[in-house]
Amino acid sequence: MNTMMLSISAAVLAGFTLLIIVAALRQLLGRKSDVSSRLEMFLNNSSYDYVSGDFVNAKTENPIIDRLNEAISNQSFSRQIARQLEQANLPLTIPEYILIRIAIPLVMALIALLVWKSLLLIPITLLLGFTLPILWVKTLKQRRKQAFADQIAELLTMLSSSLRGGFSLVQALKMVAKESPEPTRSELERVVQEVQLGVSLNDALDHLADRMESSDLELVITAIKINGRVGGNLTEILESISTTIRERGKLRREVRVITSMQRMSSYVVGLLPLGLALIIFTINPDYMMQLFEPGWTLLIPVFAFISALVGFVVIRKVADIKV
Repeated sequence: MNTMMLSISAAVLAGFTLLIIVAALRQLLGRKSDVSSRLEMFLNNSSYDYVSGDFVNAKTENPIIDRLNEAISNQSFSRQIARQLEQANLPLTIPEYILIRIAIPLVMALIALLVWKSLLLIPITLLLGFTLPILWVKTLKQRRKQAFADQIAELLTMLSSSLRGGFSLVQALKMVAKESPEPTRSELERVVQEVQLGVSLNDALDHLADRMESSDLELVITAIKINGRVGGNLTEILESISTTIRERGKLRREVRVITSMQRMSSYVVGLLPLGLALIIFTINPDYMMQLFEPGWTLLIPVFAFISALVGFVVIRKVADIKV
């Protein structure tokens, strides 16, 4: 009976996984090059979303993909997903990302079923596989935001030098974008492109602040807006803000060095019990399965998981010092 259930479960998971992979391949193969697709979008009068920096309801040559894009774009979560992909700088469409989030749990559940031959691990691997893409996008987003925050001080120095040389603010942003590393280069180029498409400079800067979610950047944009209304020497203002941001950045780095051991301890507390459980389950599955039998013993893995999760969250909160 158990062998039959395992075979049926493996066949169902394999079928779903194959369907999702085929759909993902059709989606990827149906994508056109950036230049041709954007030219076609302009010719078809597609609307441009200035916040996300992309076109909305763009048509492709594949009717299945068009229907899928249209169905997903009408959902409330589509804009949030687009924003997350935008902030992580991932060249994925919303349907592609959703297909990835569906395929990874199915593949992980199929592998776990074939390796450990236990139906109990299917919901666990499905939950883990569903969480991994979210953590992946969040990690990329945080790295990009941190890289941009580390470059703000140098950005302001270059911007003030360009303004002192007689350039306008938009021209200075264009000049600084050419000399800046990623992600500052692409973000400033997007600001300049939005201004060239007719968006006001203040709105383009607000879109940049929404994408980067940086308190230092918000301070800079507020100073630029106030200077545009009441006047003043913007060069000196930017130099003063640059000095302040440099000092805050130095203090942040010192705090991160001091709390590095605590952050590493949080990963050990959260992942070590899970890793040991998987190793023991691989070596002696019958021994571990006794913990999941009905009765009081079932509380042991439940409380172990809750304790590891609480320990991870508490240590991360203690080590998360705001500067």
